[in-house]
Amino acid sequence: MRADPTSVVFPDVLRRRGSLNERMRSCPLSDLETFANVLSEQAGGVLRVTLNRTGALNAIDSVMAAQLREIWVLAQQDPEVRTIVLAAAGVEAFCIGFDRADPPLPVLGWVPITPKECGVAKRVIVTVNGIACRESFRFLRDADVVLAAPNASFFEPSADWGPSCDDVPTMRNPLTASRAQQRGLVHDVVPLASLRSVSARLAAPSS
Repeated sequence: MRADPTSVVFPDVLRRRGSLNERMRSCPLSDLETFANVLSEQAGGVLRVTLNRTGALNAIDSVMAAQLREIWVLAQQDPEVRTIVLAAAGVEAFCIGFDRADPPLPVLGWVPITPKECGVAKRVIVTVNGIACRESFRFLRDADVVLAAPNASFFEPSADWGPSCDDVPTMRNPLTASRAQQRGLVHDVVPLASLRSVSARLAAPSS
């Protein structure tokens, strides 16, 4: 049985008080340089988190994985955060999974990266642009809503991502955004330029 990551990953973070913005400023990892690969902004009860390693197709390395876990723990503890929107910088890729050159370090034998895996019990919206493959499927599995741009493509899901199917998408035969929607992996396909505005509308308290 996996231990609750909110109690073991960042115990020092959990002892801090105040809003997420305040705690991020006081967190030892949250200076601008260290968090350059994971951007975050909070307003109106919505925390927007952006994967920002475009030069590596937003692959998750050991530093990014630790930053994501810390942000998720902080978000769960902050009553001001009601909804999380996860996005990615650039147009080429949402995320290609773990960085094979610098893979994330396991925590108690596994690598939690999604809000749900880190104990977050809040609404999560994921917006996908470009490539989504391997471990990034776990973000889609755990999201309440998945939006995709027409240029999104999905392939090579990790073995632990969840649903299984006989026709596993590959790099040579990926799922397009429309096919992913037909399979239920994506809830809606929206223009790339509208991903942010549509996700903001869905994240609004009245949605």
